[in-house]
Amino acid sequence: MQYQTFRGSDLKEAISLVKAAFGSDAVIGATRSVSRNKGPLSTPYVEVAAAPAPEDTREANASARPVRPRKRGLSFRPTAPAPQTNLMERELRVLRSMVDELSHGRSSNQRAQALLHNAGIEGSLAQMLANGAEAHANGDHRALVRYLRQRVSGALAFADSPIEQPGPRLITCIGPSGAGKTTTLAKLAARARLDGKRSVSVITLDTFRVGAVAQWQRYSQILGMPMGVAHDADSFRRMLRDHNADIVLVDTAGRSADRAWQDPRVTECLAEASVPVDVLLVVPAWLRARDVERVTQVYAAPPPTGVVITKLDETECIGGSLHAVLGHTLPLTYLCNGPRVPEDIHTASIGQILDALFPSE
Repeated sequence: MQYQTFRGSDLKEAISLVKAAFGSDAVIGATRSVSRNKGPLSTPYVEVAAAPAPEDTREANASARPVRPRKRGLSFRPTAPAPQTNLMERELRVLRSMVDELSHGRSSNQRAQALLHNAGIEGSLAQMLANGAEAHANGDHRALVRYLRQRVSGALAFADSPIEQPGPRLITCIGPSGAGKTTTLAKLAARARLDGKRSVSVITLDTFRVGAVAQWQRYSQILGMPMGVAHDADSFRRMLRDHNADIVLVDTAGRSADRAWQDPRVTECLAEASVPVDVLLVVPAWLRARDVERVTQVYAAPPPTGVVITKLDETECIGGSLHAVLGHTLPLTYLCNGPRVPEDIHTASIGQILDALFPSE
């Protein structure tokens, strides 16, 4: 009996692939949970070994099923053929061999740029990072990957976690809609309250998104922290005075990428702070390089002091998001790999980034 391996994000998905290929009579062998990368940002999946049922088993099962009378008319039963797993695997192997043959004729610099492009790093940034590959890689793939890891490592800067800094601070998140600003601030609030034993309060300027205020009201009740809504600089100043917490978190609205739609209250309100201010630009990991470049231009005021990359669990190609920090003076501050509060936030480190960019083979 020849087994084949099926992968899915969970056991249910893997089993559905088995049934699509071999039917409900398939023989299930070993199952295991595998992590794509190492570390806290790993993405798990499930592998199931399965094989088609023996012919005598299928005939016995078929004879045991009740025979239903046929109905005239249109049939809505799916008629697509089962996926030809073996054929697809053979085709993939042929394609890989063709790519390998083509790559032998390319220079190390060209191959380095191709690796970076596959990781999401594009354009002039990829050219800059690939520069010098000829002298260091010597046509060896492993040496080329090591060189690129060194280049990326040297181009990245990292910032200490703001919630761990001594003294009072004000932390705000800015960025496009759906980037995860509110969830990131909720994670920071929980970390500061539960791990750092610090007093925390929240002021939201997001009066545009439906449900934004109610969401913070729930968070504030769970974490036992004061929360307020500021409509202008005057009300923001009063809340800063009244809250008097170690860490004040300020939530902002994500609006259109057009500069004309940006909320001018953010800059006005932050100017009222008398404590150090951290402005974190939040960028989802799946954003393309050209879109990230535009985001960094649109959200240049107030000037960001660090970058948070979110939704690392939603993509295998994070290089585009790194355009916010590579080639710029902005440091990476946090990495977020899921929606859980506060588990899925980590102080950024070079090892996590390199493993996500260039997974071990």
